[in-house]
Amino acid sequence: MNNIKETIRQLAQGGRQSVSLVCTVDAVDKTARTVDCTPLDESAPLLGVNLQANQESQFGVVSFPKVGSYVVVGFVADGAAGVVLLTDEVESVEVVISGDTARISADKDGVCVLMGDDTSAELTKEGITLNGGGFGGTVKVEQLTERINAIERDINDLKNVFSGWVAVPQDGGAALSAAAAAWSATPLELTQRGDYENEKVKHG
Repeated sequence: MNNIKETIRQLAQGGRQSVSLVCTVDAVDKTARTVDCTPLDESAPLLGVNLQANQESQFGVVSFPKVGSYVVVGFVADGAAGVVLLTDEVESVEVVISGDTARISADKDGVCVLMGDDTSAELTKEGITLNGGGFGGTVKVEQLTERINAIERDINDLKNVFSGWVAVPQDGGAALSAAAAAWSATPLELTQRGDYENEKVKHG
């Protein structure tokens, strides 16, 4: 097993010696996807250390370390630019598949998923927001059903009033008024948005 590991290591290095340093993070540039850090051996600070293999790329998986945390920086002995291999504390993580498909970012405040320009989902301690949340909270089906049933029962009660009413000539509608008295004495309460809205899940 050790021979296999050594063979893989030599193939990966291409005959060049690799060096790694443990450093503390001084600054993070999320746009350039680089960090400035200082080696623990008190050698010269390292500036613009890449957080991914290709510095020019805007895609892939990137972990942005916390300022003051430890990172392991690896580079080859011929002076090629270093890259962060391991991080101690992560401030945020970004996953970009491509510019017009999936983009995921996560930090202490929550997780955001973007799909193109029109589809998004955000998850925070306040709740879930879909596509900006412009339409407000999603519907609580059980509460909405109860409200609709109350209206339906009220309409059915009115139908029963009319189906059981017998017209009396020359009474000026007194018989109908008496028949409807019990029904009309109990008005419906106006529906409030909060009666059936789930404010923890908003959609747009």
